[in-house]
Amino acid sequence: MTDLFTFYSFFVFLIVIADSSHVSATNHLIHLRMEKYSRLYVSALLLAMVALNSACSEERATFTVKKSSIVEAVYSSIVVEPYEMYNVNASVPGYLDVLTAKIGDTVKSNDILFLIRDITSKNTASNALLAYELAQKNYFGDQNVLDDMRLELKSAELRKRNDSIQYQRIKALQAKDMATKFELEQSELVYSASKNNFSAIQNRIRRTERELKLSMEQAKNNFNSSSARSDESTVRSRVNGIVYDIYKEKGELVSMQEPVAVVGSYDRFSIQMLIDEKDITRVKIGQRIAVTLEAYPKKVFEAVVKRITPKMDSRNQTFTVFGEFVNPPESLFMGLTGEGNIIVNQIDNAVVIPLEYLLEGNKVETPTGIIKVKTGVRSLSHVEILEGVKEGDLIYKPL
Repeated sequence: MTDLFTFYSFFVFLIVIADSSHVSATNHLIHLRMEKYSRLYVSALLLAMVALNSACSEERATFTVKKSSIVEAVYSSIVVEPYEMYNVNASVPGYLDVLTAKIGDTVKSNDILFLIRDITSKNTASNALLAYELAQKNYFGDQNVLDDMRLELKSAELRKRNDSIQYQRIKALQAKDMATKFELEQSELVYSASKNNFSAIQNRIRRTERELKLSMEQAKNNFNSSSARSDESTVRSRVNGIVYDIYKEKGELVSMQEPVAVVGSYDRFSIQMLIDEKDITRVKIGQRIAVTLEAYPKKVFEAVVKRITPKMDSRNQTFTVFGEFVNPPESLFMGLTGEGNIIVNQIDNAVVIPLEYLLEGNKVETPTGIIKVKTGVRSLSHVEILEGVKEGDLIYKPL
């Protein structure tokens, strides 16, 4: 700064000389002297600029290397969601007949949310009941199929008995040569046919009985299933919580595929973070999260990583990480936004410098020149130095 003051003094001195000379000069020499003094003005100005630049160089920002704690974190925006939340879907298609809950209502598990008027299921249940009653009549009722077959079996039994008696009689006569061999053979064939017919009817009765019994059981199951579907027109809450949203109005047609409402817990919340694939390997369950919320701009809340989705979302190349507050704010709402930093590494008493003092290629500028350093943990503002400089060393901020 002394040199700069000297140059400025010299520059002012030249100006004073030029002005005094200008007063005493004759008109004949004015032009020559002004040309000479103009050159002196320019030279003095250049010298002053050089001196100013030199003075600025002497005042470059410096930093004394020190030891401090450094935290490495993975950043992400966050969204607050209920810890338990699900879309409420109708179990049967139909018309939204009754809405027993509205947005913001507190509900308990098994509380009725809405009723669906399901005409199709009711008709199906009625048809299933008719089929079940018919199957019962076929199996148990008067003049059922089995009764007709049992009468046929009795007739076959009588025929078999008569044919047996006739066969034994012909056989006895043939032994006394009172009947021919041909008559015996014919009698035996008739008797065998009667026995086979009787056995076939018996088997058919058993088979038909099994089929009728199975048909009756199937009709019963269909009826029970249809009745259950009819009962499913009453949709109930699965959790204790709040009705966060309702997408349909009374009288609208609803299907089983589209949600009708959103219900979730009201006393427990989680945070959701989208972590880039290049950072996900550093995130572990149990790590601390520093959370700031737009609704609480001057507060930092602590949360813990609870769950990491095992599959990457190919649409944005991120993994969803779920965290839970250690000491949650007094009031939370679904959809609140903010920022979160997952603390993946923390080192105490580390040699650190500001990131802005680190040159490209992991180098720093010292009074003796530019040297290469070995870096460690990085935060958003500082970097750990493992080798190259030590505590107390002076470094320059890059120009």
